[in-house]
Amino acid sequence: MAKKKTETDRTETTLAQLKENQAALDAAAASMPTSKKSKKLGLAIPPKLMERAMDHTSKTHRVSVDLLGGSVAHVSTELINAAIRALARWSGPKGWVGSNADVLQGAPHVLIGLAIYLTEILTRGKNKLPSFSREVASEAANVFTHLGLHNLVRALRIRWQDGKVDAQTLAAVSAERDAALAKLASLGVQAKK
Repeated sequence: MAKKKTETDRTETTLAQLKENQAALDAAAASMPTSKKSKKLGLAIPPKLMERAMDHTSKTHRVSVDLLGGSVAHVSTELINAAIRALARWSGPKGWVGSNADVLQGAPHVLIGLAIYLTEILTRGKNKLPSFSREVASEAANVFTHLGLHNLVRALRIRWQDGKVDAQTLAAVSAERDAALAKLASLGVQAKK
């Protein structure tokens, strides 16, 4: 019986120590400030500003969405265009990518941006405001599409102008050739065609 009493005493002592430790941990946890996600990221975003940014009706929210979406769109556009230019240099001016690099810096952006934008709009819940990240994605897709459309129209406009210059050059060279043939004919030299 003495042995059982000793085991019981030890168990009770251990339980008492555990309760003391738990009380100490609870007290320490209560005295600690609440953890903030911004602290983990190393960002010092004031809570009031963060609250305004998450409020869908505030100007801060609108500016945050527009700036983040626009920045994402511009950076991704420039990265894709840099990759296309590198591929064009690698394939050379006679390669398909090299000869179509101007159009490739616009057309895929329009298609990808439009697909993402429409997918985001069509999958939104009814009578429910979208989350901050969805709004940023929508804005980024919208700006991405517009940047691609701008690049595509510019490429087509330059190609059209180059085509007009080529046609004018061809007309001038043809007129020069006809004048030279006429001069040769007036001198009595028969030209071979």
